[in-house]
Amino acid sequence: MPAASILPATAVLEMTGDCNHACIFCSCPWYAEQGICQTEMEISEWKELIEAYAKAGVINFCFTGGEALLKEGLAELIAFAAQVQARYIETVDGELKAWDAPPKLYLLSNGKAVTEEVLELCKTYNVALSLSLPGLETFEEHTRGGKDASHVLSLFRKAKEMGVTTTAGITVTAKNFHELQDTIALALIAGADRVLLNRFMPGGRGLANRELELTLEQVMEMPKLAEEILQKANRDGHIGTELPRCIVNPSDYEKLKVGTRCAAATDFFVVGPSGMLRVCNHSPIDLVQWRDFDTLRNHPYWRLFVHKAWTPKGCEGCSALGQTCDGGCREAAHVANGSPEAVDPVFRGASPIHFFYTSFTSK
Repeated sequence: MPAASILPATAVLEMTGDCNHACIFCSCPWYAEQGICQTEMEISEWKELIEAYAKAGVINFCFTGGEALLKEGLAELIAFAAQVQARYIETVDGELKAWDAPPKLYLLSNGKAVTEEVLELCKTYNVALSLSLPGLETFEEHTRGGKDASHVLSLFRKAKEMGVTTTAGITVTAKNFHELQDTIALALIAGADRVLLNRFMPGGRGLANRELELTLEQVMEMPKLAEEILQKANRDGHIGTELPRCIVNPSDYEKLKVGTRCAAATDFFVVGPSGMLRVCNHSPIDLVQWRDFDTLRNHPYWRLFVHKAWTPKGCEGCSALGQTCDGGCREAAHVANGSPEAVDPVFRGASPIHFFYTSFTSK
């Protein structure tokens, strides 16, 4: 029986650094002031990567960017990925079982280049489509390239008619927080099957727009507002970036899945446009070239995330640390405050351990 791969089950493939939007919240590291967008791999090499990683136990491939649809040959690559056999390994009744089947495919897009042909592609190859919807009246202000939200909403309707599974990806900022419930509701009414919420975190172009950061109170209110709409619509949702356990109790939510453990390098990893691996999409740290993935087991930065070998500042002594919580997003802490062991910027100057004892335990 083959051993499980060092690679997590999900690979996020950043196909290109190009984009037809200039979102002010974008965390792609090459959009930071000192960011560098390296030479992009050709489709032929992406095919090699997908075939190799599928054999190594990667069962989910997410195509993103930049804007993935600007990558010439993407349709060809998706068709190729759909016929690859991935190695699934799972414990069933106490025994390790392995079988081969096609990987699950996901396409993340801002929607601007999504046409009926793209929707047909998704339908043909069973690709789940995620469309960015960063607000309604604030859509143009956030995207700096999208006219308004109507096109994205129309795509949800068309996808629903065609039987394409869709997710509304909503980056929540200080500028669109006031319309969050309306944004979720209209996306679901239009036909989105589920929603994915991401709080704004500084990184990439967002480093120059930190006025977009939510207050601690808004971060705590965000899941409550989402749960209310999801309950009414009987749909499911997910908060994509982990939150500290002292801010949110996942058991309080039925329709909204909320994580408090860092998923980087354990549940997913990222391959940048040039083929360099990173622990997550928020991370600016290139680790190894994609062919050398097996050397990750000895890379200190990768091991830091795999083994969660950190004690975030302010979380010392917290009983949840290392058990049900990692103190928030470790890459947000790194990018905003200089170290994976720094304070998650969600606290905005508050002490996490003080907040835990004065706010969470008193409920």
